[in-house]
Order: sequence, then structure tokens, then C-alpha cells
Amino acid sequence: MKKNGLLKRTGALLLAMFMSVAAFSAFAPETKLTTKAAGETQDTATVLTPNSEWTAWTPLVDGGTHFYKVVLAEDGELTLSAAFKNCYGVNAFLRKEKNTDILCHVQTIFGTEEDAPVTESDKRVLSAGTYYIEVTGKGVRNKDKGNGYQNYKIKTSFNSYGTSESVEDSYDNPKEYTINTVATDAFTWTENMDWYRFNVDKEGKYIFSITSYGFEGGSITCNAKIMNSDLTEEKLSLERNGGYTQEIKTGDAYLTPGVYYIKLEGKNTKYSFSVKGSTIKKSKITKVKSPKKKKVEVTFKEAKDANGYQIQYSTDKNFKKNVKSKSFENDKAENIGNGYRKITIGKLKRHKKYYFRIRGYVESNKSRFYSDWSNVKNTKIK
Repeated sequence: MKKNGLLKRTGALLLAMFMSVAAFSAFAPETKLTTKAAGETQDTATVLTPNSEWTAWTPLVDGGTHFYKVVLAEDGELTLSAAFKNCYGVNAFLRKEKNTDILCHVQTIFGTEEDAPVTESDKRVLSAGTYYIEVTGKGVRNKDKGNGYQNYKIKTSFNSYGTSESVEDSYDNPKEYTINTVATDAFTWTENMDWYRFNVDKEGKYIFSITSYGFEGGSITCNAKIMNSDLTEEKLSLERNGGYTQEIKTGDAYLTPGVYYIKLEGKNTKYSFSVKGSTIKKSKITKVKSPKKKKVEVTFKEAKDANGYQIQYSTDKNFKKNVKSKSFENDKAENIGNGYRKITIGKLKRHKKYYFRIRGYVESNKSRFYSDWSNVKNTKIK
């Protein structure tokens, strides 16, 4: 009987203890149940992946600071999002290191209710590297409502550009570029200048094209220059300032054999560029006739972008001997309309058959760049 009584008293005691624990748990603050603590220092920062899920609601004591860390393997767009409840004056800063420039900033200023959280976000184009998120707070919105703590949660989203640089380039340490290929790079908040170097083996016309890609939420700049090897002569300049959509800029550069540099400056955009060999559009002789003694009239079609022309004429149809030439600017040839001009050449030998061909030229940086020769026409001189 004594044993049975002891068992009854023990069972009653255990039941009472269980009920007490259950009652305490019912009133325990929910925020005490967070599963992952935030880092209290930069060295103990909680690691987030570039594309992370929302963290659990995390309590933040007045005046406290929490640290998170995210590592980007490539350049790209990073979005920092934060949700706040029962707090005011809470900030989430993204930096490279503590006390350095703020790259992203998410905040709540006027306070939120416990049952009405507010979500904010901020986006930046960043270079590959390690970044830290600091969450700091000033005060609780309403200590009589909720658990008496400021509560927040954060997440990160990342759109990789597929580019990265291990060494900062410069005029003395440029990246190498090969003509007729496409190079892809990016301008970020921490890196806004790139240098490339390339070689030209053949004199002529080259098309420089650069595409800058849209960045929602940030104004884009993307400016590029092609310069000679000692940077004393600018061959071409393309500029873009402002706008959020993808944009292509294209220009013609007339280059002689040698070494050239491309200097690119910008912000908030991925970009790609190319330098491709091209040709100056040819002219065409449509008619030659000899209206007077020792003279000939040559009618030809204008060539796009040509500043002037050179005509060669010879009694040899292969232009191997007895070759003479005449160069002239556009306005020296008679404009006969519909894109055609006429030029007169004199002092030719009578009763001889002459052959004629023409090519246009473009003047750039005190040099002339010629198109290929046109078709050949002939006539007998009066």
C-alpha cells in the first residue's frame, strides 16, 4: 500500500511539473525560437548565399548590430531585401568592409506594427568579391505590443553577368583584345574603368560597336574611346549617359597598322564590344565619253561617306604602264543628281583608247583611306 501511495504522489508531481512547463511555453516570446543566430561581429558574420531565402524573424536589441556575409564569384546585380516589424529606425547596410562606403541601403524610418511588416529592397551592380551586411536599430515601435523586440528578416538575390576580374587593369596593365571578336565586361559601383589593347595589321576602316545592357533602378553610363598607343590621338569616341534599356552605339574608325588602346568608363551596366574590319563602299563608273578634243567626261556614282575620289586612267587596260591619276574632293565634281557626279579630264592623246577606274577616299586624322577600285570603262579620245 505504501508503494502504491508513493507512485500516486510521484505521478501527481510529474503531472504538475508538465502543466507548469506547458503554461510557461505558452507565454514564452516567439522570437526566442529563432533557429539561426545572426553574427555579432564581422568575423562571426552569418553566411548567406548570393541567392538566399528569407532568414527567420530575428530580434534586434536597441542599439545592437548584426552581421551577415555574401560572397560573389562573378560580377552582377545584387538585390538586398529586408522586412521589418515592430520597429523604427532600423537600417541594413551592404559594404565591402566595416566603415567603408555604403553600397546598398534598406531601412525603415517611421516604424512598423507587429502585425503589419514592411518590406524594402535596394539593388546595385557589384564586382566579384566578399560583402558584409550590417543590421542596426534604434528603438521598438510599441513595447506593449508584440514581444518587445525589433524584428527583421533579410534575403539576397543575384543576377550574375558571367564576368569577373582578378587584377584591376590600367593603361600599363591592359587586357588584350583581338580584332573581329566580342569582349564582355561590366562596370560596377567599385570598378568603373577598363582598358584594352589591340593590334591593327591592315590599314582601313573598322567598325567599333558597344552594347550596354539595361539596369532597372539605376542610371547607366558607358563611354568608350579608341586612342593611339601613346594616347595623344583620339580615333573614335562613343558616349551613352542615362537610360535603363539596352542600347547599341556604333562608329567608324579609320586605322593604320599599329597598337591601339580602348579606354572604357561607366557605371551600373554589363557591356560587350567589338572592333571589326570593314570596307569603304566602292564607287562605280557609269559612263565615259569624249565630247571634245583631248578631253573625256567620266560619270560615276557617289560612294557613301567618301570625302573625295581618285581616278586612274591609262592606255593599258591592266594599268601596268602609262598610268596617270587625278584626285579631287566631292565639290570639285559636278553634281548631276540622283547620287551621280561628273568630272572632266583633259590633255589626253588624240585617237587613243583610254581605260578609267575610280575609288573613293575618307580623310581621317590627317590620313586618307581608300576604297577598292571600281569597274573599268574605256573610250576613244577625239
